[in-house]
Amino acid sequence: MQRRWSGKNIDLERLSACIRDFFGERDFDVKMERFFGGYKIIAEGSSVFELDGCVNVAVEGCPDDFVVVLNFHGREGRRGFFVGPLTMALFGGGWLLVRRCRLEENWVSLEREFWKYVENTLLRLSNSV
Repeated sequence: MQRRWSGKNIDLERLSACIRDFFGERDFDVKMERFFGGYKIIAEGSSVFELDGCVNVAVEGCPDDFVVVLNFHGREGRRGFFVGPLTMALFGGGWLLVRRCRLEENWVSLEREFWKYVENTLLRLSNSV
């Protein structure tokens, strides 16, 4: 998912550092890299948010017009192989369904918390360049 902001005049390095700190505070192993046109943050292995994969965030653009992109890359694919819930329960795979639902719920919760954090950070960093 991505969101675009314009007219905020934000220091993208400071925004990226705040995003890195967001994941660090939630016990993720975090790496931040600078690339041409922006920053990339990779977070994985949290004990707070059980996710089967890693989270990638890209902050791209210029201070007046930039995009924040949030992606989840699961080890087995975000949705994985789908078998109907009744078929899965019939063959004793109900725990797979429960696990997949829990992972999806954790992702949705993290995503919601992330965008709220970014919005608050942008208010704080407005005109920081």
